Amino acid sequence: MTETFDYVVIGNSAAGLQAVRTIRKHNRDVSVVIIDREDHPAYSRVLTPYYVGGKTERDNLFIVDHDYYQREGITTLFGRNVVALDADKHQLEMADGSRVEFGRLLLATGAEARTLTVTSDRACTLRHMADAEKLEVLMNKAHSITAIGAGLVSLPLLSHAPESAEKHLVVGSNRIFSQMVDAESSAFLEERFQKSGLQLHKQDDIVKIDEGERLQLTLASGGRLTTDMLIIGKGVTPNIDLAREAGLQVNDGVLVDDYCCTSHADVYAAGDAAEGKDFVTRQPTIQGNWMTAVEQGENAALNMLGMTCAYEGSLKNNITEVFGVDIAAIGYCQDDASQIISTYNQASGRSRKIFLNERRRVIGAILIGETNDAGLYYHWVRTHSVFPGKQALQRTNTYASFLNRLA
Repeated sequence: MTETFDYVVIGNSAAGLQAVRTIRKHNRDVSVVIIDREDHPAYSRVLTPYYVGGKTERDNLFIVDHDYYQREGITTLFGRNVVALDADKHQLEMADGSRVEFGRLLLATGAEARTLTVTSDRACTLRHMADAEKLEVLMNKAHSITAIGAGLVSLPLLSHAPESAEKHLVVGSNRIFSQMVDAESSAFLEERFQKSGLQLHKQDDIVKIDEGERLQLTLASGGRLTTDMLIIGKGVTPNIDLAREAGLQVNDGVLVDDYCCTSHADVYAAGDAAEGKDFVTRQPTIQGNWMTAVEQGENAALNMLGMTCAYEGSLKNNITEVFGVDIAAIGYCQDDASQIISTYNQASGRSRKIFLNERRRVIGAILIGETNDAGLYYHWVRTHSVFPGKQALQRTNTYASFLNRLA
């Protein structure tokens, strides 16, 4: 059996959903299908730690319902796997042997969570709805919770775990959020989190798991932890096998140009599987955040429709809340920036760091303690805004809110 569509989208998360929305916004006559191995409408992965921790209901995770696709005239092949792509023949092969032909294709295939070489039934990653459902059951009855990996999976999950639970975090590096913020901000956050009861085990790893009534974890340092469950937050691996086996150019991700097009003219890629230009460094990167996926999904769809539209590049934009502390990291936020402007209000616990290049243009910002103004900083980076000196800053209405936020 072979079905034919004008536009085919593989992946039903941020990039894929935004792509079909964009196609339907501009053209309601073409045929569109979205394929995803999960049998659910699109849902927010950003909210899954809140569901796992009992802070929101499962139904609140969904961005759209099944009726949305029907109303928009979008065919859905949910709970289905694509096993092969023939780009030149414009054809996909499904796991059940059926085929789907396309005019143009978007690969929004996302990424998979990395696992450990040692494992247990009480150890789990968080990437898909099934993971969230498993973690919710485990966490609901856990008195001690251990996580490995100090990024945007482990820390939010520990944060939303029951307050009474003992919480351990095993970190391979010498600091938390090493891919998100600079070293000084990491140290500041570590202190805040430890005051909330987090127990840190830095520059360590889990080398053995012994099963029993409770899990016994052996650390590389020789230490041992007794815990009820293990959260694995060791990062992700982009889903690029389909593209690689089809002969498309890949690196860490599927390589795309300024129009989100791959090395084949009728195949595009967006989201966590796409490797394209970083807005600040201009180097190929996989940004791995929700906003980038949405931007790339929209850009890819516009170009698939023939509405030539260059994408300026992806930008880090991570906003989260951990142990009651709001955190935002936008753009380039590392110690080797040409200039870093730091402010801290001890009374409010608010911290602001602005990262500048050699021309005093804003290339990044870290906000700790309150993030309502994150959009302003995102705008400054996107518009190559020059950060003025103190006297000019005080005279400039554009930056007045910056000063007010620090008061």
